[in-house]
Amino acid sequence: MNVTTNNIAEVLDHLTSLGASDIRLQTGQCPLTEIKGEWTAHREYEPLGGDVVSNIHQQLCRDERFKCVVENRPLDGDYRTATSNYNFRVSVGKENGRVYLSLRPLPREIPSFDKLKLLDDTLGDTPPHTSHLTEGFRYILGQKRGLILVSGATGSGKSTTLASMIDYINRTFAYNIITIEDPVEFVFKPQKSKFIQREVGVDTESFSMGLRASLRQKPNIILVGELRDSETMDAAFRAAATGHLVLGTVHNIEAAQIIERILNEFPQNQHSRVRYAMAETLLGAFAQQIVSTVTGGRQVIHEALIMTPEIRSIIRPKDGQASGGYLQALREELTKKNPYGSRSMDSELKRAERAGLITGEEAYNHAVHPSQWDAL
Repeated sequence: MNVTTNNIAEVLDHLTSLGASDIRLQTGQCPLTEIKGEWTAHREYEPLGGDVVSNIHQQLCRDERFKCVVENRPLDGDYRTATSNYNFRVSVGKENGRVYLSLRPLPREIPSFDKLKLLDDTLGDTPPHTSHLTEGFRYILGQKRGLILVSGATGSGKSTTLASMIDYINRTFAYNIITIEDPVEFVFKPQKSKFIQREVGVDTESFSMGLRASLRQKPNIILVGELRDSETMDAAFRAAATGHLVLGTVHNIEAAQIIERILNEFPQNQHSRVRYAMAETLLGAFAQQIVSTVTGGRQVIHEALIMTPEIRSIIRPKDGQASGGYLQALREELTKKNPYGSRSMDSELKRAERAGLITGEEAYNHAVHPSQWDAL
């Protein structure tokens, strides 16, 4: 079958219905999809003509942003079709002189907590030393001020988790919510709350500028798509310390190491100040991975670091403490009883393995500390 500008929406809908987590379109090649971690060429479709890729690209991009690709700089955006149940996060680039598109499906319906496939929900139980993770989410989202971070690799579902958190707030509280994203991925419909959604490069120049500008509009909640530099992180600390609930993402696969990930964006002589800021403002840090189940499905696994007085004390700098010396203490806290649901990534992987949800190999391959795996 030929893929044309007239049927591309139906093609994307079909590929998504097969379970594609990523779709790649490039002139001269059949559509490619990643399904359950494996890439497949869909030879039921003819190689794509240049007009198809160009048409999607033109619908995706504003004219002034097209030069980003011409100048060999990547461009991210979103693409919406009339037929699909999904929007698509799109990355545009060039390879061998040709424009290609990488599309990641995002469900138009924002999932509630019970549809996130949290491990507690999947197994139908709760670890004996912790509460349900959903209760941990609800606890920190009920706070008036502070910082909530979600981390994980690209494609791990960070944006979906954040969207679910914002959706919970929207249905529960009458708040003023401002989001700053690159690009805007989920469009929120006001329930009890009202929204302003800004896109970096269109409505604001950068995450940090958008965050600072938002403070003049009396927000209760600020969502920052990514804390990618020290300027944005500092702005997030200030907002969280002055009576706002700030949510954002970082790229990291271990919640305990989010502290170190943020510190690495600052010069050494500012580390003590930043640790104080995190100790005072951080409410919770959640790292997540997507693993394959024994039935061929996908399961999200979380590490949760939810603040307690003990954890705040560990994060605060101490005289004579070696750089990074607090990390092991944080990891040990994840193994202790916590009323709000803290748990480590490796213990959750082991729990999923013991329940028969994932294989031992899959669990081990996603372990954060494989050298300590046998001791769990």
